[in-house]
Amino acid sequence: MGERKRLFLLVLIMTTVSMVVVGITIYVLYGTSFEQQRERLVETAQSQARLIEAIARFDAARAKTDPESYPDGPAVATLSQIIDAHGHYRGFGETGEFTLAHREGMNIFFLLRHRHSDLDQPKSVPLDSDLAEPMRRALSGLSGTVVGLDYRGETVLAAHEPVAELGAGIVAKIDLSEIRAPFMRAGLLAICAALLVVFVGAVVFLRVSNPIMKRLEERTAELMKANEHLELEIQERKEAEEALAWEASINA
Repeated sequence: MGERKRLFLLVLIMTTVSMVVVGITIYVLYGTSFEQQRERLVETAQSQARLIEAIARFDAARAKTDPESYPDGPAVATLSQIIDAHGHYRGFGETGEFTLAHREGMNIFFLLRHRHSDLDQPKSVPLDSDLAEPMRRALSGLSGTVVGLDYRGETVLAAHEPVAELGAGIVAKIDLSEIRAPFMRAGLLAICAALLVVFVGAVVFLRVSNPIMKRLEERTAELMKANEHLELEIQERKEAEEALAWEASINA
């Protein structure tokens, strides 16, 4: 096998092994991070839902003893406090946010200003739309997580939780692209590093193995020459023996 073929085969094997190791590592790390992010969103959504329900119960109980303090009703007072608190909260990460909404007829009506929109009053989303899947589940009384489209049509990882006291739903979500981004960057860097290491390893291997291969080739050539010389001697001896046998038969 020539030097170029040996180098190509070596690089191919080392590259394949490196890519498999990098792929498995990135996949395992991504799965772990995804699960941690999911658990964090669940905890956040549930804690926010329980907090809102506690505020709503407090306002409802106080409205019974002091109705004049709640001219628009306890539910409106609760929502005003939540909206005011939300106005001082930017969100988490680059795309993470909370959304709170309730159902009006066949529409999902959002109560909080969205982080990704400049509108003070977010647009409603039809209940039968493909958008706002996490909120649709929350308003259906479901609690859990889902990977689906949000109100923008972006694929998100979201935790959804119903808010029973207000007949609403809350969603804590983050874009799936934000979760994947660091692993894509890490994967790209790992691939580049692996290719560099493979190239350096191939060069070092060739430099180390070339003298050995050269000595083996020289030894093989010497053995072939010795074998040819031995075959020649055998042939000459055989011919000499045949000549002596012929002479002996003539003299006889």
